[in-house]
Amino acid sequence: MASRAFVRRSIGLALIVGAVVAQSFAGFFTQELIAEAAILAIFALSLDLLATCGLISFGHAGLLGIGCYVFAGLTVLAGGSPNLAFPVAIVSGGAVAFMVGLFAVRTTGAFFIMVTLAVAEMLYAWGFRSKMFNGADGMGGIPRIDLTAVGIDLNNPGTFALTVIVVCAVIWLLLELVVASPFGRTLAAIRQNPSRVAALGGHVYFYRLAAFTASGMVAALAGAFKVQHINFISPDLVSWFVSGDVLIAVVIGGIGTLVGGPLGATLLVLLKETLSSNLGHWYLFLGMIFAFVALLMPKGIVGYLLDLNDRLAARKRPSECRQTERAT
Repeated sequence: MASRAFVRRSIGLALIVGAVVAQSFAGFFTQELIAEAAILAIFALSLDLLATCGLISFGHAGLLGIGCYVFAGLTVLAGGSPNLAFPVAIVSGGAVAFMVGLFAVRTTGAFFIMVTLAVAEMLYAWGFRSKMFNGADGMGGIPRIDLTAVGIDLNNPGTFALTVIVVCAVIWLLLELVVASPFGRTLAAIRQNPSRVAALGGHVYFYRLAAFTASGMVAALAGAFKVQHINFISPDLVSWFVSGDVLIAVVIGGIGTLVGGPLGATLLVLLKETLSSNLGHWYLFLGMIFAFVALLMPKGIVGYLLDLNDRLAARKRPSECRQTERAT
């Protein structure tokens, strides 16, 4: 039977190929949905990276918002180049995550959740009152990165969607390498037993801080893409609803699996669009669907598939042993 890593990577490749093929044949509206799903997938990857070391944030929208506001501020307010604002937004997300993480990662569990939520709510309150960004009314006119020099027009919906898909795929592959590295294995060990890692001389605090900082950079990247996609920024992008959406996506897809985040993000966007177009009070039905999935598959969809693969492999081993005994 296939290994767990092979199953995870097969699901990831299937998502990438499916998104690229769908984008190639889609119209304007579907391309916009694909771009939205890909951006949420990047955001979900950032949260799932953090979950690798056993931390769950309910204020991750704050880091997404850093990317949003920095990119919008540098391009619209300062008149800077989008090409320069994009990497600055990513670095800013990492810098803010590092500063918040200096005290946040000293906590775990519910305490870490509340600290990150408090920071995100402070940013939301600032955005709500900010005169620079028109407060609750928000601000539009946000330009996209200019790649026409290499023949890429991001103002084209299909091209923009394809670009975000490619970036999402690259980030996923990079995070797969990180998780498979000694650093990633240490993060997994910290998730399972931080006391033992500390007893063996591992610096649990610094590993968690590094994971939180990297997570902030990926979240800010998603934020910079988000404001380019919707051409608008408002405090709603930093609200706890956004943090809840990405948390639902990761939990439903399979927390700690990396590929579960993008899978959950895709399902969330598709379900939202389908239900909101056909039903009133659609959020109620969406919640019921996710509650049903969570009850049937506590480890998420990918976690369920991985466990199923393990069970099938366990059944196959005795039959292989019997065949070997008969042959001898």
